Amino acid sequence: METTEENKRRKLLEQAKTVSQAFNLGTSAAIQDVVDELDLQAAKRVKAGFNEVTFTCGVLNCFLILFIFGNCPQHFWLLYLIESIYFIPTRFSQMIRAVPNQAFYYFDYCWIMNFCGFVALLIMMFGKALLPELFIRVLFFAAYGSACGPLLASNMTLSFVALIFHDVGSMTSLFIHINPPMLLYILRWKSKEVIEAWPNTFELDYAVDFFPSAEKTFVQSVFGATTILYFIWFVLYTIWQLSVGLNLPKNQGKYDTVFHSTMRGGLCIQIGKFFWKRSVNLSQDQMKTNNFELRDFAVYMAFHAIGAIGSLLILAYPCSLSKYAHGSFLFICLITCTWRGAQRYTYYSTEMYSNLIRKQFALELIGNATSGGIVESGGTKKCM
Repeated sequence: METTEENKRRKLLEQAKTVSQAFNLGTSAAIQDVVDELDLQAAKRVKAGFNEVTFTCGVLNCFLILFIFGNCPQHFWLLYLIESIYFIPTRFSQMIRAVPNQAFYYFDYCWIMNFCGFVALLIMMFGKALLPELFIRVLFFAAYGSACGPLLASNMTLSFVALIFHDVGSMTSLFIHINPPMLLYILRWKSKEVIEAWPNTFELDYAVDFFPSAEKTFVQSVFGATTILYFIWFVLYTIWQLSVGLNLPKNQGKYDTVFHSTMRGGLCIQIGKFFWKRSVNLSQDQMKTNNFELRDFAVYMAFHAIGAIGSLLILAYPCSLSKYAHGSFLFICLITCTWRGAQRYTYYSTEMYSNLIRKQFALELIGNATSGGIVESGGTKKCM
C-alpha cells in the first residue's frame, strides 16, 4: 500500500506534461529524501553523544590518564577507582535501555574480571588486618595474570575496543580492557613509589613467581591463581548459559548475551563452515532467530579457554619478567586502539554519508522502476 508521500509523488509525476518535468520532480523528491536521511543520521549521532562536550571530555580524560600514569603513577590506582565508579554504572544504564536488553553482557569474562579487580583492590587496601597475607598475595597474582593476559590480549584482538572519544560505551570498553594492565604495571613495576606515597595502604613487595615450583604451590603462582580464577568463571558461566542464557534471545527475546551477539556478527557462519560443513543459509537462519546449536557454544567456549590460557603464556609471562615487555605491550595496545578509533572517525566524516547517499538514490531508482513512474524504453525516458 502506498504511503502518503509516495502517493503525493506519483500524482506530481502524473501531472507533469513533459519528460523533463517528470524527471526534475522525481530528482527533487529523491534529493529531499537523501537530505532527510542525512539529517536523521546526524540526529542519531548527536543523541548517541557525538557533540563538542562529550568529545572534549573524552580527549581530556585520555590526557589525564596518560599524565597520571607517566607523572604520578603512585596515584593511578585512585584514578582507576574513580573512573570505574563513573564508567561502569553509566555503561550499565545504557545497556539495560538497549533493545534487546544487554544487562547480561556483565556476565562476560572481561566485565567480571573488572568487578573482581575493583573488589581485589579494595581488599588489598583495607583487608590486611582481616585477611591472611597469603590470601591477599594470591589475589594479587590472580589480578596480575588476568589483567596482563586475557584483558591485555583483548585490546589487540577485539575490533570494538577503540579510542572513540565521544562515545561513552566505546570508552568504557576501552577502559575495562586497557586500564587494568596499566594499573598492574604500576603496582608491579612502580611498587616502591606507591608504597612510599601510601605506606599504610598497600603491601606490594611480593616475589612474583609466574609458574609453580618446589617452593611455591600451584595457587601461589601467577599462572596457577589466574587459571583457577578463570575456570571458576568458566564453569559458572557455562552452567548459566546452558540453563538460562542460551534461551534468552531466541525468537526476538528481550535479552541478549555476548555469545549471541558474537555469533550474529558472523562467527556462526565461520564455525558452521569450518567444523560442521553447515550451509551458509542455515547459519544465517540461526543468526536471525538466535537459535544456535549446543556444539557451536562448545566450540566458542573451548576457543575462549584456549585464548585465555594462551594469553597468559604469550603476554602475561613476559610482562612478569620485564617492565620493558609490559610497557611495550601497552604501547602496542595504545597504537592499535587509536588506529581503530581513527578508522571510525574517518568513516563518520567520509564513507558513512556517501554510502547513505548511494543507498537512498538506489532505493529511489528501485521505487521509480516498480511504481510505474519513470522507466527506460529504447534508451528514451518516458513518463508512464
